[in-house]
Amino acid sequence: MFKEKKIPTILGLFILIGAVFAGTVLTNKNTNFMSKASGDCKPINPQVTNITNNSASISFVTESSCLSSLLIDNQTITNAAILNDDQKSKIHYFDVNNLNSSTRYEYSLINDGKTYKSSSYQFETASDPIGSIPSSNLAWGRVFTPELKAASKVMVFINIPNASPLSALVTTSGNWNISLANSFNESKTSRFIPIDNVSEEIVVIDQEKQPTQINASTSQNDPIPDIILGQNQFSSLPVTFNAETNTGSLSSVTPVPNSKELDILNPKDSESISTKKPDFFGTGPSKATIRIEIHSPTVYTGEVIVNDDGSWNWSPPSDLTPGEHTITVTVNKNGIEEIISRNFTVLAADDSLSYSASPSASSVVTSTITTVPVPTTTAIPTTITPTKTATVTSTPAVRTSKPSTSSGVPATGNLIPTVVLLLISSLFIIFSFFAFKKM
Repeated sequence: MFKEKKIPTILGLFILIGAVFAGTVLTNKNTNFMSKASGDCKPINPQVTNITNNSASISFVTESSCLSSLLIDNQTITNAAILNDDQKSKIHYFDVNNLNSSTRYEYSLINDGKTYKSSSYQFETASDPIGSIPSSNLAWGRVFTPELKAASKVMVFINIPNASPLSALVTTSGNWNISLANSFNESKTSRFIPIDNVSEEIVVIDQEKQPTQINASTSQNDPIPDIILGQNQFSSLPVTFNAETNTGSLSSVTPVPNSKELDILNPKDSESISTKKPDFFGTGPSKATIRIEIHSPTVYTGEVIVNDDGSWNWSPPSDLTPGEHTITVTVNKNGIEEIISRNFTVLAADDSLSYSASPSASSVVTSTITTVPVPTTTAIPTTITPTKTATVTSTPAVRTSKPSTSSGVPATGNLIPTVVLLLISSLFIIFSFFAFKKM
């Protein structure tokens, strides 16, 4: 006599519940895997800017915070966006100096111990320019977070027609500056001479890789109005910044850069900078002569005449040594001397590296000026992270059969309901598999 095969119904229920659970977990795991895949240290669209006949700047962003370095011409350069070797960042910025003119260089990037190479990781330096360095022409300003705190680990890019792309790394106090006097033309054959009232594009990239894009004019470069991250226009009101608390507030009062009082805007007191040849700038009485002195193992002195708008800037004639320094500026105002000093620290770095604040000349300078990088780049990296929609798997109601009154209650373990449960479980597994593939 043929004996019907039976599978306990309770086993089928367990299989169904297990299938539903597996499908839900599988779908959730899909979201986690995608997050991990996008959150790595692969360089995103490296940019080469500030190209001159002997220097350049290379920058990029990463999805995750990573330790990074750059290998070029047998030299290893550390990321200027960090102050200590144990810090990680999504912003990566390198200034490369001591290069040869009209020379093609290849570079590779090392992020969290992994080396990245590409045929596009190369650039060519400019040819040696003819003539002396033009008079000082500085583009500078400040960048703030939406909470009006000084922004740091932020990059500023400037694109001017017919000029090689320019960039700067924002300091911990929110300041940045680019020497237009040292910029080269787009073909990198000679220095670029900026023209007033020409449209330019300013792009600011923060650690979230969300670009702040502003259309501006070259007539606004000295100084550029305050930039607030996420606002694609200059702040309508200047930001009054408290350096001690690293906070600010919007004010209708005339901003500090237009004041006639003697002040040093860069560097801030006790600030750490990673360039050996910073560009010092500030404010003072219009047309007044300011004496500047850098107290270092080697003492550097110079004089500048304050511009009509009350701004001044000056750069030392040669590199400063790593360590603590003091800058003192003095002006004679109505027969009374006013003196302001700032202490700052130059961080130790490779001789080949110099986080940039480009050196530039000023209206009248008693010391010599040095050249600094200019740009060679393309587009500014813009990364948009897609929003993932989680898939919710609902459990359908299990249909129950009504016992037959003619044959009595069926015996437990009948094959048919078990097969039905198995088919439903299979459908759930197939559904989960396709949901996983589509995510």
